[in-house]
Amino acid sequence: MIKIPMKHKKAIASELKGFLPIVQNLRAKGKTTSEDDARIILNDFLHEVLGYDKYNELRTEQREKAGRLDYIVKLSEGPFASKKDKFDFVIEAKAAHQNLSNKYVDQTLTYCLTTNTAFFVLTNVWQWKLYKVIPARKNTKPEAELIHESDFFNQTNPQTLAEDFYIFSRHSYLAGDWKAVETIKKATNANDIYTIFLSSKIIKSVSKILNQVHGIKVSEDIIADVVENQMGNGETLEINRSLLRQLNAEQDRRPSKQSQKEQAEEEEEPELMEPKLEPITPPEENKDDSGQ
Repeated sequence: MIKIPMKHKKAIASELKGFLPIVQNLRAKGKTTSEDDARIILNDFLHEVLGYDKYNELRTEQREKAGRLDYIVKLSEGPFASKKDKFDFVIEAKAAHQNLSNKYVDQTLTYCLTTNTAFFVLTNVWQWKLYKVIPARKNTKPEAELIHESDFFNQTNPQTLAEDFYIFSRHSYLAGDWKAVETIKKATNANDIYTIFLSSKIIKSVSKILNQVHGIKVSEDIIADVVENQMGNGETLEINRSLLRQLNAEQDRRPSKQSQKEQAEEEEEPELMEPKLEPITPPEENKDDSGQ
């Protein structure tokens, strides 16, 4: 998804090896651990694994109108380095036994709106989630969009973990990868892809292909019904009606000559290959012993 510089991948993988047993031990302690225990490990993890300067770039326990921020990140370089009242992003730390529920997502979103930051990280040390802040628009409330996540216990291979955790690194943020990940996330939205498959252009193409494969013209309505009610299953995916209208409108605006040519090609019945039959030789009649 994102090209990871090999030197950063190797450095992160090397440091992760030392943190794996530490994180496993913290999680094993269960409810006896606290947020303070998590922050002790996070201070070193953010510095040694992810490359942040824990002495100059990580501000802890900062109080804002919305409450106390576990970490607010102000990098010494990058888009906001010279802007006194601008920060790069917020990190909210929870105890290892706490689930990263929507309650904490909404809480951290409020912090971001107060500090005017566009991203935040929510973590309990072993789970990490990166969110993009979506500001309020007309008739909508502000929301947090999950754009990347990683888990210490989904993988135990440091090389594979390094690929996941690189996104949270200082280098990745400054390289603009967070915005790239957000764009990829939007481009691969399952509902939008599902909607594209229901657009008239795609349905016409599927009809044409089925015509060529099976030698029969399948109604576009039937194809649309299969996609919507069988492939989508009518439960987990939703049609983006606005996108569908846009796609179909663009299809309708195509030049008339091209449309007529395409329509003629689509209406043309496929040439079916007639089976080539070998001539059948009738069996010889039985002859008697005399040869007559």
